[in-house]
Amino acid sequence: MVRSVTRHAIALLASFASVLSVGARAQIGGQLPSRLVDLVEVSAHDEQVDVAVQFNCSMRYVTHLPASEGSELRIQLLPMGDCGTNAFSQIVPEVPPVSDDSGVLSSVRLESEAPGQVSLLLAFKSVQQYVIAQGTDPRGLRIRLLRQAHARSKVLISQSPDSADHFAINLESQPKPFEAAAIQRAHERLQLPVFVSEIRVGDETWYRLRVGPVERRADAEKVLERALPDYPRAWIARGDDAVTADVNAAGARAPLPAVGRIGTDPPLDAAEIRTLLAQVRVAMGAREYPKAISLLTRLQRQPEFPERATSQELLGLARERSGQLAHAKAEYEEYLSRYPQGEAVERVTARLRLLREATGRSKSGGGIGSNRLGWHVNGGVGQLFRYDSTRYDSGTVNPGAPELPNSQQTTRQNALYNDLDVLARHRGENIDLMMRLSAGYTKQFATNAFGNNERVSLASIEINDRPLGLLARAGRQVRYQDGILGTFDGLFLSYRLHPGWTVNAAAGYPVDQTNESVQTHERFESLALAYAPPGSRWDGSVFAAAQQLDGLRDRRATGFEARYLTSRASFIAFLDYDVSFRSLNVATLIGTVQLPAKWVVSLDVERRNSPVLTTRNALIGQPAVDLAQLEQSFTLQEIYQLARDRTPLTDNYTVTATAPFGERFHFATTVSALRIGATPASGGVDAQPATGLDVTYQAQLYGSSLWRPGDFNILTLTYGDTEVGKIEALSVSSRFPMGGAWRIGPRLSVDHRSVVVDGSTENTVLPSLLVDWQRGRNLVQLEVGGQTGKRAATVQTENTRRYYVSAAYRMSF
Repeated sequence: MVRSVTRHAIALLASFASVLSVGARAQIGGQLPSRLVDLVEVSAHDEQVDVAVQFNCSMRYVTHLPASEGSELRIQLLPMGDCGTNAFSQIVPEVPPVSDDSGVLSSVRLESEAPGQVSLLLAFKSVQQYVIAQGTDPRGLRIRLLRQAHARSKVLISQSPDSADHFAINLESQPKPFEAAAIQRAHERLQLPVFVSEIRVGDETWYRLRVGPVERRADAEKVLERALPDYPRAWIARGDDAVTADVNAAGARAPLPAVGRIGTDPPLDAAEIRTLLAQVRVAMGAREYPKAISLLTRLQRQPEFPERATSQELLGLARERSGQLAHAKAEYEEYLSRYPQGEAVERVTARLRLLREATGRSKSGGGIGSNRLGWHVNGGVGQLFRYDSTRYDSGTVNPGAPELPNSQQTTRQNALYNDLDVLARHRGENIDLMMRLSAGYTKQFATNAFGNNERVSLASIEINDRPLGLLARAGRQVRYQDGILGTFDGLFLSYRLHPGWTVNAAAGYPVDQTNESVQTHERFESLALAYAPPGSRWDGSVFAAAQQLDGLRDRRATGFEARYLTSRASFIAFLDYDVSFRSLNVATLIGTVQLPAKWVVSLDVERRNSPVLTTRNALIGQPAVDLAQLEQSFTLQEIYQLARDRTPLTDNYTVTATAPFGERFHFATTVSALRIGATPASGGVDAQPATGLDVTYQAQLYGSSLWRPGDFNILTLTYGDTEVGKIEALSVSSRFPMGGAWRIGPRLSVDHRSVVVDGSTENTVLPSLLVDWQRGRNLVQLEVGGQTGKRAATVQTENTRRYYVSAAYRMSF
């Protein structure tokens, strides 16, 4: 029955996606993007949630805050030249389209807190752990949320990401009850508790033979590996039956750490014990939990004394608040075992229950989709209206010189953006079906605009056979892994060869602009092998990718990606090497390390071809519109050399250090450097000299609840020494709660610029006011702002007056 539903749904969505993709017209050609963010796509997996951000132009990742964990993530980005901005631009905010199958995001916003930069703000429903990486194509960004983070409550800090309550291994499923012999046989084979769960699928009752519950996913992977020879369609289930949903169920839990044995140390006198207890209370009050744990462990090894039950409870509390959750459970269980009539039994029982629930809440409280069978539909609609107009008035500086009055009014934007995102999922006993659509329509009101246009960013169907470990996705989709350069029309396959091993394959047609239909003149193939050892802190993958354009070789690349994650450090390494051009496309190392005194240091070292080296780059600066025309003037080898010549090598280095100052302040400082290599003259295109090392220094001070409870304030100081010139900027922005779900956010930026080319100087003031309302996943936002500036050159002055209005809403269903 489920397979029949799946077949009908595939046919329906395939037709629908085809109509949408073909209906999208390429109307704006190579114009600059009207919006910076095309789409934010969220995909939930067993061990993590992946967030893929698709930009409409190239973005350079600068830094992000907080470093590895928080309920809101702020990513600083630098728009590159194809975005139509420069180092001094004031960028209008956006509310991007979101396709989220996990429910983990509350909102996504793009804001500008300093000239020439933007911040992508992702608000989560709960505290998340994450890592961030930018792949081969700078038009994309990937954020990985570690699944365990969804299960934490506010007081439970930092648990290893490989544990969660509870898992079971589904051995077999059938529409009739299992015989007692089958149940006994499963127990004898696996030596674990065996149970049978029931579930309704349509009008039928299905019976599922399972072993468990198992507390840690790493242990569940090991059990699955043992089960597969006898049960080839076995798969891991979590929280979808009465046994695995009960976080207090007795089952195959991983053993808890040992606790200190009573009476193993020589006895102390009563005065010494009272002194140690006093020191414990001081340490707990000062949140010096490691010190408190050390003192309480000494008391735990004492023979029984009157306050020992209190110290046992405090030891569990100290370990919980320091993030040692497994140890905290062990200490609480020790209390209940040793002092069943103690005065804190009710309190300790409640804390132990909360600990177990918090680590098992990902099925219900973490917002990571739903385990219920049947159809579920969600999505969102949104509109963004933007008006942006600038007036330039210029004149002469020398009174004796002839007047050169000139005034020009330019409307940069006057448009309404309409977005629709729909996600339909059918969860079956063994097979899941998911359909995604993200589309939009832009209505242009400006007379100088290129016209209205439609976009189709996503139109795909996905089938996931959990017992087989096979996932297939067809249609328009986004992927920034395995050597794939973002959006494409085609097919993606993923197959679990073995617990920990996965092979991925993809083929199709790259999508340069989401307002275009399927472009068959360019195609690609990709193959990747990923390895994630169960329970390990690292994982990695290797890939090979090939791409053709107009029948010619466009790109042939191989590379790898590796991640190493611990509670105090994370490192991501990425490499993409083109074997035909013999050129390193990207080599990136991103790391975050927690240091003493709560300092966190992040490092981003990157060398990349910008843009990605492909044969298409040979068209840069040429009158030809495609490679076929270019072949009329150049040989094939000359075209490949032109592609090399038009592709500069860029080096990027960024170091960020952050630390909290007290309860209300957080300090961050970033030093970034960028160097762009030279390109030679060839094919009638002039040479471009290399830039020097463009260095930018930035310091930010974040303050919360300074003027009233719930406010948030940012002070930003920026100094840049670039090829264009020097800039000193001061920016202040705030967010104040106004009552209910309303907030108001004034912002003021002042900057001074010295331009090298003409020796001019410019002073600019940029005020703006933002008002927004957010409740759940629904957001309404209004911003008005402006810019006034005066530029003085040797013989001429120029005054700038700019104002803009941006109004947006996004409603989810």
